[in-house]
Amino acid sequence: MLKRVINTVALTAVLATPALANGPEVVAEWNSLPYAVKDEATKSAWEGSEIFGKALIQGAKVDSQGNIYVSTARWGGAEIPSTVSKLVKNGDTWELEAFPSEEINSMSNPDGLKAVLGFEIDRNDVMWILDQGHVAGPPFEDGDAKLVLWDLKENKEVQRYVFSAEEADRQCSFLNDLAVDNDTGFAYIADSGIFCDPLHGGLIVYDSNTNSVRRVLDQHRFTNDEPNFFFNIDDRPVLKNGGMRTGADGIALSGDKETLYWTNLTGNHLYSLPTEILRDFEANEIVIENAVEVAAVLPSNTDGMTADNAGNIYMTALSLDGLMKFDESTRQVSRFVHHPEMNWPDTLAWGPDGEMYVVSNHLHVWVDGDMNFEDPEIPNFRIWKIPGVGQSYTSE
Repeated sequence: MLKRVINTVALTAVLATPALANGPEVVAEWNSLPYAVKDEATKSAWEGSEIFGKALIQGAKVDSQGNIYVSTARWGGAEIPSTVSKLVKNGDTWELEAFPSEEINSMSNPDGLKAVLGFEIDRNDVMWILDQGHVAGPPFEDGDAKLVLWDLKENKEVQRYVFSAEEADRQCSFLNDLAVDNDTGFAYIADSGIFCDPLHGGLIVYDSNTNSVRRVLDQHRFTNDEPNFFFNIDDRPVLKNGGMRTGADGIALSGDKETLYWTNLTGNHLYSLPTEILRDFEANEIVIENAVEVAAVLPSNTDGMTADNAGNIYMTALSLDGLMKFDESTRQVSRFVHHPEMNWPDTLAWGPDGEMYVVSNHLHVWVDGDMNFEDPEIPNFRIWKIPGVGQSYTSE
């Protein structure tokens, strides 16, 4: 049995000096998300709904050709035209076009995509699509919570896994994000478990070789919210009607694929586990628990995470309007990017030329119901690009 090690690393400094020669630049922005919809019934239902124009963008990912895809989980309602979309240019406006198709995004399709939040595009241009299943809240229907692998080059589904009630609880589960290991065929999923009290957080390990999963650290202090944790973004408490409570959220795989990192959104600890243990489905839960380390105590809680192939973990910094970087070799945390208008930096992605993409979406304002979709002081939704960062953890 592995010796239990809880190695809490004290943060000695958060660097304010710019880490890059080029700061973040905006590549797309909207006050209200414009969908490009061909099906008249879908378009009519959307335009006639109470939530028309009020969808929230969450994730963005980029393929090897530079195409940008986004997720808009149907938290507001079933009328949102698509939950995964490809950005297409219409004049000067980037519009959201259903991907892979409107049919696959249709709510009437029993095998279709229902509410996608986290997804990843690997080095082979395969999109790993994590479907929460929940539309406008719990519960989800049987078969709706799933992981779908879609080959972008062949434009076809290549694998699917439907989560059982034991693996993703129909009422409590909130499948949030994932990290993909092409070398072994494994993926690691964070379940925030937000719909129950106490939370039902956990990690799910998926083996694409056998199309099987294992849930670990279920409802554990390492995957649930930290008691009494609260935070502000600028001068605004999150949330106005009571503190946000979210378990396992950001998740990242080290460049050498030997370590999994994750955070709980309502918490400021960066946890880690050896992936060798997680890939062993026979490993005892106590062994897994005892192998957890606290890699760092962070100066801000975080939402999205990713890694490069050179030993760095990147994390959005919700209360710092930007990004943080954790150096695996020195185990130090530094400020990586800051912009005063990068409010609620949500998701991170890699571009084909070493650039990093960041979604900012004022999620806390949207959840509070206070979002101005007409003329906000700054655009509600932005996709930023940071050039010259490095190469993705998925690289060979």
